[in-house]
Amino acid sequence: MNAAELATGIREWLGGLPAHTRFLLALATTVLLVELALRRFAARSGLYRRWTAAFQAVGRVWTAVILGIIYFVSVAAVSAAMKALGRDLLDRGVAPAATYWRPHEPNPLGPLAASRHQF
Repeated sequence: MNAAELATGIREWLGGLPAHTRFLLALATTVLLVELALRRFAARSGLYRRWTAAFQAVGRVWTAVILGIIYFVSVAAVSAAMKALGRDLLDRGVAPAATYWRPHEPNPLGPLAASRHQF
């Protein structure tokens, strides 16, 4: 395969893409080329500092959005699983009593070792 055939194949592939995909691909390619040019030829310029600051701000926003989505999905999944299993880890359904103390198994190492290794 020579360069002309490769260029024709790429052109046909790009021609088959929807318009919004071609636009996003062109935008991403332009951002990449501008970043590489600024990094190579104007690494200490004010323009490059502003360019980097703008993309860091975008990154902070998207990081918060993505982490929020991950948190919501993971908490929702655990909540759904606990409801499906009928478990209540907070014991919100405990009946009123004189004391809420629950007996526990004593530490097999003894009280002195238990006090030294609490966690």
